[in-house]
Amino acid sequence: MSRRDFLLVSGAMAGTSLLHPVTPIRAAAATGEQPAKKSRIAMVGTGIRGIGMWGKSVVQDYSKYVEFVGLCDINPGRVALAKETMGVSCPTFTDFEQMMKETKPELLIVTTVDSTHDQFIIRGMESGADVIVEKPMTIDEIKMQKKGAGKSAGLHSITAILPTG
Repeated sequence: MSRRDFLLVSGAMAGTSLLHPVTPIRAAAATGEQPAKKSRIAMVGTGIRGIGMWGKSVVQDYSKYVEFVGLCDINPGRVALAKETMGVSCPTFTDFEQMMKETKPELLIVTTVDSTHDQFIIRGMESGADVIVEKPMTIDEIKMQKKGAGKSAGLHSITAILPTG
């Protein structure tokens, strides 16, 4: 990839952050506007990143605007700990397909190990959910994500956070 292409792609990625699925929620929170209904969120992967950065932070900062409708992890003890730590009352699952089918989230947060991100991103988009994920940033997985996005309705944004220092 040439430097010019890198800058174009980086600029496009930065610009898509304005279209990020939680942007309307942040805008409503900034104005104190009460939503007509809360957005339904599910999360797959309940490790440190899922519980702390995404789970507790979303609950603390946006509880007026969102509600967790499902938490999923292959480790039942871990998902139970996540539910308790986050202070949510949603059901927990060890089967991703079951969670998506039963809870029908509008927004899916993927915080699994890197090697499994793509499968959850694509399956989440195919189910009609907006998806938030921090990575992966490889060409093949981005291509698969775009293919999955093309099959689902709505606004699509594949956003990357690039280190600045």
